[in-house]
Amino acid sequence: MPASKKIRGKRRRFAGLEQRYQQGTAALNPASLKRWHYEYEKLGLGPWHWHQRQPPKAVRQVAAQYLLDTFLAWNQQLHNQPESYYLAVWLVSPDFAHSSQVVAGVQERIRWYATGFGDAVPEGPPLPPEYQQLPGAGQLSWRTHHWEAMLDRFDYPTSWPAWVLRKPHRPYQTPDGQEYLLVQTGWVWVGTLPTPSHPA
Repeated sequence: MPASKKIRGKRRRFAGLEQRYQQGTAALNPASLKRWHYEYEKLGLGPWHWHQRQPPKAVRQVAAQYLLDTFLAWNQQLHNQPESYYLAVWLVSPDFAHSSQVVAGVQERIRWYATGFGDAVPEGPPLPPEYQQLPGAGQLSWRTHHWEAMLDRFDYPTSWPAWVLRKPHRPYQTPDGQEYLLVQTGWVWVGTLPTPSHPA
């Protein structure tokens, strides 16, 4: 959505968003988790579903609260099963609407999720205050990680664009020799329970 375009009926849309989220959290589907070994819930923010732009603070807080409530509800379900699991909330900036979510994984997906962002960045920005104050956020341990976009050499055969090279970046090559560039476009805060519900 262009930066100059305004959302019509913002108050009405926001009230509708609040009402939708207050109807309850997303249900964890045990059959899907068992079959695919992962499950996730994104936000579906409609008119605020922007790449590289933050929705208004009030929208982000309502949406983040929905993810926190979903996380806690899923944890109650998963806690009753004997199998180890990974469960986390991802809050992303600036791709909040598009990429923030709750993720759950079992079996091989535990390690895949737990290591997917690489090492935490202790010197990175802490969880923003507008999320820290939300109910349930204080129950989680939060780690800051780089949020990266993956650019394909196929799309840039001669050289990487200048805007990319001005940002923190690193080369990445797949086992079959495909070349990519990982470019840091923001941050992701990963919230998990401080108890050992998944391997470190």
